[in-house]
Amino acid sequence: MSPTTRPLSSRRAAAAILMTLSLAGVSACSVSIGGGSTNQGAATTASQEVASPRQSTAAAQPSTAATGSQAAGSQATASGAPEQSAPAAPAATAGGSAPGAGAQQASGDRPGAQATITDSDWLSDLEGVDRTVSATPSMLLNEANDEVRIEGDVANLNVSADNVTVVVDYVGLLTVTGTNAEVYVKDVDRVVIKGGNAKVVWAGNTPKIEDFGSNTETRQQGSRSS
Repeated sequence: MSPTTRPLSSRRAAAAILMTLSLAGVSACSVSIGGGSTNQGAATTASQEVASPRQSTAAAQPSTAATGSQAAGSQATASGAPEQSAPAAPAATAGGSAPGAGAQQASGDRPGAQATITDSDWLSDLEGVDRTVSATPSMLLNEANDEVRIEGDVANLNVSADNVTVVVDYVGLLTVTGTNAEVYVKDVDRVVIKGGNAKVVWAGNTPKIEDFGSNTETRQQGSRSS
C-alpha cells in the first residue's frame, strides 16, 4: 500500500464521523421541537379545561338567579295570601235598619200580644170556648150561640150572629152586627159596632171606635166603662 492511501482513509473516516454527528444533532433538534409543540398543546388543553368550569359556573348563574327570583315571587305570593280582605259585613235592610228590626217594630205596634190577660170576664169566657180555629185573612161568624177561639191574625172579622163569644189575637177591622156579641181581642186597629148589647174588650192600644149600636161596652182589659 502506498503512503498516500492512509491519509485519504483517515479523512474519509473523519468525514463519516462528522456526518454521523451532524445527523444525530439534527435528530435531537427534531425531537426537541416536537416535544415543545406537544407541551404547548397540553398547556393549551389544560388552560381550556381550567376555563371550562368557570364558564359553566358563569352560565349556571343566570339559572340560579332565575330560580331565586321565582322563589322570592313564591314567597311574596305566600306572604300576600293572609292579607286578603275579610268578608263584608251583612248589608242593612231597606231603610237602613238591621235585619230583624221589622219584627221588633211589628212587636212594638202590638203591645197586647205581650200583655198578660188579667180581666176576669176575658179569662172566664176563654175557659168556656167550644172550639179553636186558625185565623184567615177574612172571617165571618154567622152561627148563633157560637163560642170560638181564633188563633192568629184576621184582617177583617165580621160577627153577624147573635149570642156569639169570640177570643182572638189580632184584628185589623172588627165589625159587630149581631146582638149580644162579646169579643175579646189582644190588638185591634178599628172597631165598628152596629148591633145591640155588644161588648168589645182589648189588651193593647185603644183602637178607633165607631159605635152605632145600643147598650154597648168598649174598654181595655181591667177597666170598666162608665
